[in-house]
Amino acid sequence: MTIQKIIGENGPMNELCKGGTCPTAIITDGGDAYVQGYVLGAGEREHLKAPTGEDFIRIPIATLKKIAAQVVEA
Repeated sequence: MTIQKIIGENGPMNELCKGGTCPTAIITDGGDAYVQGYVLGAGEREHLKAPTGEDFIRIPIATLKKIAAQVVEA
């Protein structure tokens, strides 16, 4: 897998976030997109049960809208 593009809330990024709080979409050469977001807390996990092999992350809706608009343009 090769990362083709990293898209953050404020536009393309040169590298993945390290220790920061910046949800991103990662576009790869295989035609897939990966999403970096916040790990769910215990309270959220009580209400969201993902099937085996899947999981949830949390992204503020305003951030998701900004990233999604850029992914569509990519």
